[in-house]
Amino acid sequence: MQRTKPDFWLILLSFILVGYGLVMVFSTSYYKGILDYQNAYYFFNKQLIFAGIGLVLFFIFSNIPYHWYRKHVGKFLLVSLLMLLFVLMFADETNGARRWIKIGSFTFQPSEFVKIVLILYTASIMVKKQEVLHNFKKTILPPLTVITIFCGLLVIQPHYSATIIIFTTCMIIIFCGGAKLRQLFLLVSAGIPVLVGVLFLDQYRINRVMALFDPFSDPQNHGYQVIYSLYAIGPGGITGVGLGKSIQKMAYLPEAHTDFIFSIIAEELGFIGAGTLIILFAIYVIRGVRISLRARDLFGTLLGIGIVSLFAIQVVFNLGVVTALLPVTGVPLPFISYGGSSLMFQLVATGILLNISRYQAVRNKPAVKADEK
Repeated sequence: MQRTKPDFWLILLSFILVGYGLVMVFSTSYYKGILDYQNAYYFFNKQLIFAGIGLVLFFIFSNIPYHWYRKHVGKFLLVSLLMLLFVLMFADETNGARRWIKIGSFTFQPSEFVKIVLILYTASIMVKKQEVLHNFKKTILPPLTVITIFCGLLVIQPHYSATIIIFTTCMIIIFCGGAKLRQLFLLVSAGIPVLVGVLFLDQYRINRVMALFDPFSDPQNHGYQVIYSLYAIGPGGITGVGLGKSIQKMAYLPEAHTDFIFSIIAEELGFIGAGTLIILFAIYVIRGVRISLRARDLFGTLLGIGIVSLFAIQVVFNLGVVTALLPVTGVPLPFISYGGSSLMFQLVATGILLNISRYQAVRNKPAVKADEK
């Protein structure tokens, strides 16, 4: 296929979001950096390194033809499986979970890699199943089996939020790939009881759900983060209290620079700053959908839809948590939250989406009649 120019709006948007994130990571973390490491720039410096590596990966992956991934998707699946098994068997337990691989001072979360790989796999297999879309066993069961195996390994870690995000993203790809609504309805009907059952396997998940409905019933434990998140958002008003002037980040709101960074954004920058960020997220989604729909083949379309869906779902989860609409799940805000794995793989995914924009379907312009010249 002939390659054209990339979507420069997506490049510009990615740079703006990365810059926005770096500013807010410093603003939300400098107090914790001084408190824990006697260095106000501790978290900012690490995030800046991750951003630099991520941007290099962004441009590398934007120049790899996206069809290359389809040829090697089996190898990617195998690597992902080995990573998850390694985490379960050898990783150290942190906060009751085994989710990270430590290489020296670098911490890597395999679930971020798994998200992209399962998008590639689901998009690839749905292209293969186009001739048997009417057959549930041939169309839905093969990808469902693979997705279930990976989700099961994530549940064991446990990483329930990643499980739901991956499963939902893959279902969107399967639907966009042409699966029948009746098939998906049966699948969702069977899957929801399983997910709910897994939810109630651990008491801490039940406590988080109960805290969502009445966080003040347990203000010093499970309702603590939700309460102080709302305390941060409330005083922000229209323009906020000012960049760097948040009160709740001063050891009141836990994870202020990671999962709850949006609460501090709302406190410091107010409705204008938080609303601007949400608009940027919406533009990313709209731009991504446009790129996906204009891809030259079905694989490009499904791959792009998967990347955009993953991004949108994570944004919705994070915003739902910080505004007390969803239980606390530990989902980072894409591009914004502190965290190397999340930022780098978000830039990798965006790089793949940018590469899809290089191979857009060419629309023939209507011929101009001689009498119109």
